[in-house]
Amino acid sequence: MPTRSESTLNRRRLLQGGLGLLAVASLPGCGFFDTKPAGSGAQVAAAGEKESPMLKALVDKGSLPALADRLPKNPPVIKPLEGKAQYGGTWRSAMLTQEDTQWLWYAMNYEPLVRWKPDKTGKPGYDEMEANTAEFTVDADSKVFTFKLRDGLKWSDGKPATADDMLFTILEVQCDEGLHPDGIYDAFLSPDTEKIAKIEKTDERTVTITYTAPQPSLLGQIADGIFLREGAYGMLLPKHYFQQFHLKYNKNANALAKKAGVGSWTDLFAQKQNPWTNPDQPTLAPWKVTTGLGKGSAVTLTRNPYYWKVDDAGRQLPYIDNCRVEVVQDAQVELLKVMNGEFGMQYRNFGTPQNKPVVAQNRQKGSYKIFEVPTQLTNTMVLGLNLTHKDAAKRALFSNKEFRAGLSVAINRKEIIDAVYAGQGEPWQGAPPKDSPYYNEQLATQFLDFDAAKANQHLDAAGLTKKSADGKRLGADGKPVSVAVLVSESFPDHVEAIEFVKKRWAAVGIELRTQAVSEDLYKERVKGNDHDAGTWTCGTFVLPTGTGGDHYWVPTNDGSARYGVAWAQWYQSKGEKGTKPPAEVQKQLELFTQARQEPDPDKTLELGKQVLQIAADQFYYIGVSSVPNTYGVVKNDFHNVPAQMSESVAPGIVHPEQFSMGQ
Repeated sequence: MPTRSESTLNRRRLLQGGLGLLAVASLPGCGFFDTKPAGSGAQVAAAGEKESPMLKALVDKGSLPALADRLPKNPPVIKPLEGKAQYGGTWRSAMLTQEDTQWLWYAMNYEPLVRWKPDKTGKPGYDEMEANTAEFTVDADSKVFTFKLRDGLKWSDGKPATADDMLFTILEVQCDEGLHPDGIYDAFLSPDTEKIAKIEKTDERTVTITYTAPQPSLLGQIADGIFLREGAYGMLLPKHYFQQFHLKYNKNANALAKKAGVGSWTDLFAQKQNPWTNPDQPTLAPWKVTTGLGKGSAVTLTRNPYYWKVDDAGRQLPYIDNCRVEVVQDAQVELLKVMNGEFGMQYRNFGTPQNKPVVAQNRQKGSYKIFEVPTQLTNTMVLGLNLTHKDAAKRALFSNKEFRAGLSVAINRKEIIDAVYAGQGEPWQGAPPKDSPYYNEQLATQFLDFDAAKANQHLDAAGLTKKSADGKRLGADGKPVSVAVLVSESFPDHVEAIEFVKKRWAAVGIELRTQAVSEDLYKERVKGNDHDAGTWTCGTFVLPTGTGGDHYWVPTNDGSARYGVAWAQWYQSKGEKGTKPPAEVQKQLELFTQARQEPDPDKTLELGKQVLQIAADQFYYIGVSSVPNTYGVVKNDFHNVPAQMSESVAPGIVHPEQFSMGQ
């Protein structure tokens, strides 16, 4: 099938839904990510050196092949942002508890087949896509995807990365029902048949995926790191290592599992897939784990001798030799370490509006600068009542739109913004921003203004006209109406903000009981449909990202559609589980499915608008406020970090391998 080559893939086309006529091979020139060296210009510590002294010493001893034998034939060329190109040093940073692995993935391991491209200044591009471990083409209908691995690409143990690795990752890992008892991830299923696409090896470096219907979301899911959560980050795992734990390739795999103290080969395989607890796993990342999670107070990494990118002088990356990620148990501890200047470059967890003044005041003392991270979120906190509650009385009450409207206008959002978010942001429902092609004024602004009198009118209209002697509204059972709201402890601002909501709801006769729990328990209870309501942040509306990407407005994911878990289970199981939604919600789900399969961006945009209009009419979520930008810090002697970067895959989008340390 004919293809059309283009140097980049526009993010806005993805935001509007379709991939269309896409193909990416290489990017000429001397930008941030080039494929041809464009001459020197880097300020190097040792002129002429093409690799780290720590690796050169191993080459000189004969314990490591020469650099030319370790690099691919067409290594991507990354031009250092500030021209700083000094080898050595240890990048010190932190993660908030062992659950904060997103920092590890995006800071130390953002190497999918295809990646998002920053612009030349490192600002938050998130507009264009480029080849990474593989070059790729896509046909005009978004049905045929071809991935060709770089010639000579090698794993960190020196073994070649081949098409067999990709086939193994997709067919034997992603599509293995034993490893995915809850169902195979739909990225590899043809949308029209729900059957696995035709996936075939065409040569030693090339794999072609052919769908019977358009699958325009695939590249965006790869670049966004969706497969991080699906157990095959970047769609590429080393078969030569993992086949020993797979029953298809090793009949003794269950015996290995028993010896390791786990139930079966699938349990052992899942353990081995986690690079942060299994340092033995070969990688394509700039650094390889040396001390994993649970083995000390920090995760440590050292450079990958076979890393496959170079700078514009032909010098092997990364510049930094080692990484040390300290595991801290409290965000305030991380904040103090930031202020003390203990981290080379750090982002996440501490970057709240409340902390920014003190972080800024300590810049000179801590010898660091602040960089901005424009947010990808659309709301600080959304509260979703469970419209599919197991209890019939609560289900009926929560499903009453007048009840939800009353609770919404009872909230004084200005006081929350001032007290919790340092006065930053504006009252906003869970809705795309004004500059989004999906902006819907009704969805964004309805039931937004604080008005206790109107709140009482809505609650009366919901049938809650009877009250107890102390002013509490009584339900149909004659008991005071009480809503238990789950709050994840990973959102300390929600724990604080919900207290303001509690006070205002009490003033109109509704009791709110806060249940602050760990994130794991929170997710377990939501997925089990064992909750009255729950809070979370609100993301962006990006149709191609998959059934987990738009659950804020359409109930597609039972792990996160807090307002309609049983509806999401019905959708995910094709009606075999869960609860059949009402007609208007079914219509919305149909439009959503159609939009995800539509390669034409204009048509997808229109379908997406229809999905959001139904969300506006249904009013699933009660929002609080728009989200201020976050930020990070970088030491004065830590270089090549831009003044801004995209939040979604930060800092991976700006090529951490070109970060450099030294004066």
